[in-house]
Amino acid sequence: MKPGEIIIKDTHVLRGLLQNCFHPVLQEIIIAVADRFGLVMTESYRAQKHLHDLHGTAPVRAIDIRSWCYAYPEAVAKWINEVWSYDPDRPDMKCAILHDAGSGVHFHIQVHPMTRRR
Repeated sequence: MKPGEIIIKDTHVLRGLLQNCFHPVLQEIIIAVADRFGLVMTESYRAQKHLHDLHGTAPVRAIDIRSWCYAYPEAVAKWINEVWSYDPDRPDMKCAILHDAGSGVHFHIQVHPMTRRR
């Protein structure tokens, strides 16, 4: 990945981007990550799979990005979480979660109405 490079996985992800409104702080984080590291977006809006699925909120409060395109994905997650606070009342919660939710290791990038740049 090159800084500033953006790849959208498929037309499903593209449709989710084009047809939905995204939380302004999520937009800020995604643009900052793209500018600094580049990114491959693998999930944008989708119908909620469970009650607290932030991919299906209005405005959309979560996206997924590929992790294996970075030499050090842990460093990307660390940078995001050092720059943004998910919710000051819940410091254990993070904006960037590097995990495997059953479809391979990827980043889940999420925001809360209280998310702020540190």
